[in-house]
Amino acid sequence: MRSSVEEHREKSPKKLKYAVYTVSSSRFKAMKEGKEFTDPTGDLAVKLIESAGNSVVIRKVLPDEIFSIREELKSALNEADVIVLCGGTGLHPEDVTIEAVSDLFEKEITGFGELFRYLSFKEIGAAAMLSRAAGGICRGKAIFCLPGSTKGVELALRELILPEAGHVVWVARGYEG
Repeated sequence: MRSSVEEHREKSPKKLKYAVYTVSSSRFKAMKEGKEFTDPTGDLAVKLIESAGNSVVIRKVLPDEIFSIREELKSALNEADVIVLCGGTGLHPEDVTIEAVSDLFEKEITGFGELFRYLSFKEIGAAAMLSRAAGGICRGKAIFCLPGSTKGVELALRELILPEAGHVVWVARGYEG
């Protein structure tokens, strides 16, 4: 006998459109000044998303500014099924990704943050509690806020987001496409 989760996954979309944002004021400043910079977390996110058969329709670097993040997110809701923000989720005074995004959530995916911290705890111990990784739904789209570390991005995408994103979106859209 098949479970309802298996049935839901079968009906869920298999290929999704993603927006990937790196939230980093230093990288944003370098980009604006035309200087070379690296974005290992964004690069890794795109690689994992595309290798799972999805497409990345938006890829940008944003500053740690609530207004900039919120405005970009509102725009991305018109193009992407899933929005991934990498960085700005810690306890540093400049980390504002959660504050920028949480007001847009129609529903919070509390289990995402809980599971992310649990899996992180298994890898890094009690320091996992410093992460404010979060997920939510807005207009039938899934939004995930991840730490800016490559290990955190890989953990979240491989173990949580990529296996369930289609299911999340399908349910959030009222069991539709």
